[in-house]
Amino acid sequence: GWPQDLRSVKQDSQSCLSWQLEPFLSEKAGCPGGQGSFRRTRMRGVRARALVAQQRGGMLALIGPRRLARRCLPPSFDRNPQNVPDSEVRPSPAMAPEEVVAAQLEALRTPHEPRTNHGIQVMYEFCEGSGSMERSRYFGYSKDLYHFDHFLGGFQNEFKDLMEYDSYSFDGVGMNQEGEKTVRVTVRGSRGSQEYEKSFTFCLVTREFGTKKGCLMTSRIVKH
Repeated sequence: GWPQDLRSVKQDSQSCLSWQLEPFLSEKAGCPGGQGSFRRTRMRGVRARALVAQQRGGMLALIGPRRLARRCLPPSFDRNPQNVPDSEVRPSPAMAPEEVVAAQLEALRTPHEPRTNHGIQVMYEFCEGSGSMERSRYFGYSKDLYHFDHFLGGFQNEFKDLMEYDSYSFDGVGMNQEGEKTVRVTVRGSRGSQEYEKSFTFCLVTREFGTKKGCLMTSRIVKH
């Protein structure tokens, strides 16, 4: 394949993806032993002009941007947050309300182990609205949670204090007016030199269909 010498993959101020390849040895581009480089090209929408490989001002090859992207993106670059293995922590009908919440909180204590965003992936596994076409109020406002990446951004924005905390405690289990089981917790942590203590209520409902039938799922999390 093409050399993996991709120096940066970035997004410019016009929200257009740009690739910038510094000079590399490119025998496949027709310059054995010589220096080759790719001219920076912006992608607008789903179409883009071809990328032109050049050497000393002379055109050597014409390469489509999508083909170049597939071959030159480094292995560590996450093309799609949904292309990851399943969560290692999943709901079970045998789990009590406190166990359901504890499983989620423990995953958020170290949210990037064993891989990036695994803790949030566990939260998605326990989310009642995950994979549904119906709008969810998990974050306190109406949002589509059909895809994991929709959930990922919302969770990172709304519940930063639930991630990488120091400790938590249970404050009580009950039921609200909507018939949901509730588990209130207090989370303690720090951001730099600033310590915090925040309370949250997990509202749980029983899944009535599918592979998670009978499991307690989180319908929403309320911040106090």
